[in-house]
Parts: sequence; structure tokens; C-alpha cells
Amino acid sequence: MKVAFFLSIAILSLLASWSSSSPSLSFLGIAPQDENYFRKETIKCRNGSRKFTKAQLNDDFCDCLDGTDEPGTSACPEGKFYCRNVGHLPTSLYSSMVNDGICDCCDGSDEYDGKVKCRNTCWEAGKKARDKLQKLIDMYREGVTIRKREVEQAKEAISKDKAELSVLKAEEKSLDKLVNQLKVRKEQIEKAEGKEQLEKDNEDRPNVQENFESTEASGKEDSLTSEDDVIGLVEQEESKSEHEDTNVAEDGSESIEDMSKEEIGRLVASRWTGERTGQVEETGSGADSNEGKDGSLNKPSDGDSEKNVYDHHQSSITDDLDSSSVVHEPGLDKQTQFLGFTIHIQSWLRKMQDVSQNLLRSVSWFSSPLDNLDADKIRKEYKESTARLSSAQERISSLTEKLKHDLGVDGEFYTLYGQCFETKQDKYVYKICPFKEAVQEEGQYHKTQLGYWEKFEESYSAMLFSNGAGCWNGPRRSIKVKLRCGLKTELTDVDEPSRCEYLAVLSTPLGCLDGKLKELEGKLEMLQKEKPEGHDEL
Repeated sequence: MKVAFFLSIAILSLLASWSSSSPSLSFLGIAPQDENYFRKETIKCRNGSRKFTKAQLNDDFCDCLDGTDEPGTSACPEGKFYCRNVGHLPTSLYSSMVNDGICDCCDGSDEYDGKVKCRNTCWEAGKKARDKLQKLIDMYREGVTIRKREVEQAKEAISKDKAELSVLKAEEKSLDKLVNQLKVRKEQIEKAEGKEQLEKDNEDRPNVQENFESTEASGKEDSLTSEDDVIGLVEQEESKSEHEDTNVAEDGSESIEDMSKEEIGRLVASRWTGERTGQVEETGSGADSNEGKDGSLNKPSDGDSEKNVYDHHQSSITDDLDSSSVVHEPGLDKQTQFLGFTIHIQSWLRKMQDVSQNLLRSVSWFSSPLDNLDADKIRKEYKESTARLSSAQERISSLTEKLKHDLGVDGEFYTLYGQCFETKQDKYVYKICPFKEAVQEEGQYHKTQLGYWEKFEESYSAMLFSNGAGCWNGPRRSIKVKLRCGLKTELTDVDEPSRCEYLAVLSTPLGCLDGKLKELEGKLEMLQKEKPEGHDEL
């Protein structure tokens, strides 16, 4: 009698223990968050097909085609059974697996008919999951700390850039005014310099013209007498030839017959340059040495450039003499030959005068740069101020472009501006540049545009790049970049789940949200709060 009594007490205690750690039969297989849905007296099938009463819940008869009324039995093929798995991760099974003789839930709740005894292994099985979750929570905590620091840095950078932009705009206004003033002053100086140069040229031109006219008159006078002089030389030469005397004449001149064309040319040219006939030999050597003797062209010059021009035209005359059309036939007497040659030289003397006149008109010997230190200072200041203005405008444009973007709730993504992150997968290198573009590179030269920056999505947890290169007979490429919590910013996984639509993951402290951390901590707390004590089976 006493034995039967104590046995009854033990059974009741066991049932009480089971019921305290398990849901009631009416809510068996229902997730905790869904229990309120089934507390009403009249319940609606989730697909809206019909209604059923609370008494019909888990009565082992399928009233709803979607299995809403039988979450804890195997009556409905489409039904789902929820395993609570306290101490481990919850899971869901197809209702056909309920009471099938196999322990599918680690807490054994799917085999509640007693045909099979299932050992509760949730705590042991959940240890690995809890450890993994704990590591994730630790990383989130550190990531949240880093994120807060980066948010503060971003705010400071934004404030600094806004202040710089304000200063630059004021500087731009000031520099623009200064540049305009300097430009006006520079143009005034250039205009004054031009006027001064023109006046100086006008003052120099009459003096040059007077010198030329004097030289031209002298040349014409000498030209008129040159023929008589040459004939006189011929007669003198004939007189000397009768005595067979070919030595130097009393005046020191060489025999006309022995003189070369070049020497004869110098002799006649000496008439134009104002030298005495007896100085032909001296002039010939003096012209080459450019020692500034009477036979040289005197002018106030800085160097030999004008002298070289003169030598060029003198050489041209000598060359033309060498190619002269005058024929030296043996049958003609020397006087006739030399007279024709002299006439040819006279025509080239006139040509030389024309060339010299053009040379005098084209070369300003007396002009020199205006020595004006103030003008140089104005030009220098104008150049430097223009460069500073251009630099300020470029910086203003850059800052304006940067600050116009949506940078997150707290401006936290400001630190990513101007950066690029890449990863290599197989033969491709993927590069993501927030606020700019996303590209796929193959080798050194092949580049495919995956998209250009469009916007943030999913509450700043994803970046969207769109309007990339078109696919063959398909849409334009695009890529979505998911942000995941990480202690450093790096691009990890890249995939193409559908044609021309890419998906990537960017690990960053900016993805470590405080709200997500609290969610993970709550999950871990739930796993740890009900550790089995003494009972390892239902």
C-alpha cells in the first residue's frame, strides 16, 4: 500500500517536471513569437482559406491546407513543427517528421508520443554554437567601439572641410578681385610699353634713313665715275704691258689682268663703301676680320648678327660674279672684256644698295627692352595670384562634390570617400570605390565597368552601383555591396547570383551597429538561461 502511494507521487512529480520545461500540448510545435496568433477562440488559416476553432488546434486532423491548425502533429503534409531546442539554436521540421521514431530535435520534443525516448543533447550540441556566438559578440563590441571613434573622426573631418570650404570661397572672391585688378594694371603697363617702344622706333627711324640716304648718294656718285676709273686702270695696264712690267704699280695696286673676279669685285665695291682704290687689298682682309676698319659697316650693334647679314649679301655678289653671263672669249681685247664685266658689277652694286636699304628698315639697332622693375613685379604678382585662384577653385570643386553625397545618419561613411577596396577571385580582380564606381579587371588591360555609384540601400547596410557596361543581349551590369561587421575595412566575397547582377560583401567597423550587438547578446542570453539539471531525456 505504501509502495503504491510513493510510486504515484513519483509519477506525478515526473509529469510536473516535464510540463514545466515543455510547452502545453495545445501550443506544441508553435514558435514563441506566434503563440498569440493561436490564443483566439476562432483562428484563421494563414492562407486565408478558412477558419477553425481553438479546439481544432493540434487535434490530429488537417483543417487548413497550409497546416496552420496542426503545427504539433503530422496530420498536414504542408505543416511545420518548431523545435525550441533550449540551450541550442531553434529549428523547424516538416510535420511529417513528428513522432516518426527518429529524434530530430535535440530536445526530443518531436517524439512526444513516448514510443521513443530521446536524450536532450541541446546543451552539448549548442556549446559550439554558443562559443561561436560569443566570439561574434566580442567582435561586435570591439567593432562598435571602433565605429564610434570613426564616426567622431568623420564628424570632425566634415566640420573641418566645411570650414575650409567657407574660407576658400572667401579667398576665391578676394583673389578674383585681385586678379582682375592686376590684369587691368598689367594691360596698362603693356600698353604703355608698346607706346614707348613705338615712339622710340619713330625717333630712331629718321636717323637711320638719313644715314642711308647719305650712303646712297655717295654710292650713286661713285657709280657714275666707276666706269671712267676702271677704263683708266685698263689704259694704265696697257701702258705697263708695253714695257712687259707685271709688277705692282706705283700706287701699290695689282695688275688688273692678274686680279681675280673676287678681288675686282672688292675693288669696285670699295667705291660703294667709301674706301680708296688703293686700299682694295687692305679692305679685302679687313672685311673678313671684322676689326671695325673703314671698310666695315659701322653701326651701333650688340654683336655680329648684322655684320653676318652684310657678309651674306657680299658673298652672294661674289657667287653671282662666278656665274656671270659675261663671256671671256679669246678674240675680244682685254678692255672690251673688262668693260662688260664692269657694267655687270655696277648692276649688282645697285642691287646691294636695295638689299642694304631693306636691311636698315627691318632691323632696329637702337631699341632695347624697357627696364621696369614695377612692370616685372606686376606680371609676377598676376601670374602667382592667377595660380592661387585656380588652385582654390579646384579645391572648392572637390570639397563641394565630396560634401554633396549622402554620407550616412551620422556622416560615418565620410571616411570611405576617395578610397578603393579590392579582392582577387580566380582570374578577376574586383575593385569597389564608394561614391564612385565598381570595376572588374582581367589582366593588365581588360576592364569591365560593373557600375557607377547610385545610393545606399537597406538602411545604409548596402551600397548600390548601377548602369555599368552592358551585357551581350542583356541588361547593364550592376552590383550590390553588403556591409558586414569587421574590425577592418576589406572587400571579401564577390558573386554573380544572376546574370550581370553581382553581389559583394564589404567588412567594415561601420557595419558594427549597436542595435545588432544587443540582438546578439539577447540571443546568447536565451541560449544560456535554461540549462538542463539532472534530466537528459523527456
